[in-house]
Amino acid sequence: MKVLFVAAEVAPYVKTGGLADVAAALPQALQHAGHEVRVVMPRYRELRERGVPMSGPVAASFLPIGERAEEQRVWRSLESDVPVYFLDIPAAFERQAIYGEPDDHRRFILFCRGVMDTIQHLREVEGWSPDVVHAHDWHAALVVNYIKTFYHYTFGHMATVYTIHNLAYQGQVHPDTLALAGLSEGGLVENGMGYGLANTFNCMARGILYADVVTTVSPTYAREIMTMAYGERLDGLLRHRADRVRGILNGIDTTVFDPATDRHLAAPYTVEDMAGKAACKAALQQRCGLAVDPARPLLGVVSRLVEQKGLDLLHAVLPGLLRETNAQVVVLGSGQPYLQEAFLRHGEAHGDRVSVKIGFDVALAQQIYAGSDALLMPSRFEPCGLGQLIALRYGTVPIVRATGGLADTVREGLDGNGFVFHPHDARHFAEAIGRALACYRDPIGWAAVRDRGMREDHSWASAAVQYAAVYQWARRLIGH
Repeated sequence: MKVLFVAAEVAPYVKTGGLADVAAALPQALQHAGHEVRVVMPRYRELRERGVPMSGPVAASFLPIGERAEEQRVWRSLESDVPVYFLDIPAAFERQAIYGEPDDHRRFILFCRGVMDTIQHLREVEGWSPDVVHAHDWHAALVVNYIKTFYHYTFGHMATVYTIHNLAYQGQVHPDTLALAGLSEGGLVENGMGYGLANTFNCMARGILYADVVTTVSPTYAREIMTMAYGERLDGLLRHRADRVRGILNGIDTTVFDPATDRHLAAPYTVEDMAGKAACKAALQQRCGLAVDPARPLLGVVSRLVEQKGLDLLHAVLPGLLRETNAQVVVLGSGQPYLQEAFLRHGEAHGDRVSVKIGFDVALAQQIYAGSDALLMPSRFEPCGLGQLIALRYGTVPIVRATGGLADTVREGLDGNGFVFHPHDARHFAEAIGRALACYRDPIGWAAVRDRGMREDHSWASAAVQYAAVYQWARRLIGH
């Protein structure tokens, strides 16, 4: 099949979160499986400033936005196995920010309009027309809306798949945006199907309503978002489309995340020869100013420091953990100021036991995944989660809350690969840590849990097979 990916960020060009990893790795896995894949993303100013190699412009046009029109030029990647097209729309992307601008809705309407022009260019000039258009998150949702309405006569033969990476971010703005986008209410508030969306313009809701198939990034999250607790006010719409919703677990790039070849590590290691992991632990303890002691359990955190990730629970349990155990803790991340300050205070008070770095450091993140004994992920909700998959790959045992992709990938018990708690509270989190530390004191039992996780396959190959089946299903739904 010919598949066009549409995403606001794609690694290694621009990355603010897991979306970029998916939009980079899944197209490559699909291409390796024999499909023809191309990717479209914005050409942000930082790409120009960094001098990212690209050819072009290969196309130019003007994009309608309300009563105005803005210029677009299209560039093409020079150094990627999967062709990537960069939409150069100065009115939208010639600025410092990736997201968070007051006119984000306008910026990504222009992006989606630009995608439609690019599809036409690919067909008319390059002789390539996608069988499936796969749009990701709210920034690309209107592509699905346009294909099924405004451009249906031209592009109605293309199946559409829409992936929700995080339902909390919906692109919801003032209803006047309808006119700006050149769209109508189109079923979202007509025929009695309000879903709480009257008097608003919700990009993600439009993707959910119009896509032939809706996917999200783990089976458990697909079920959770149809409930009021996790549905972010779109649970009614998702239940209405439940027969078209599927959860497919994300993978990781096992060539990038490989303890046998990771250049950031003090020593390489494999599940057959774990000697290097001990060296990685010692190097991490030394770098972080902790006592270099192989016997002490080292607990790692690589996360946004926000309540969604459950870091308030870690703040709550940390005093007892320090008082009642000999565990060390390494924290890397940034987020809510009160949590940053709280962890920094812990680090200042217990410098030999707790190390905290605010910000993000790729090398240190990899060293934490490799050098820690366990990784803490007490998330309130977690659509998929990549941290636990990387930890499993690196022989670092995950301690997680049973939600979303964490529930799908981490299990506790006789065939366990980690430790799991259910109610989202400090007591149950502390008890899960306690069970993990008790297991750690049994070297044979701990090695069994650790090695089980290392032997699992969380590569993109399995997800690519499942997405290919979804694409075929979407095509059948429109009669192909």
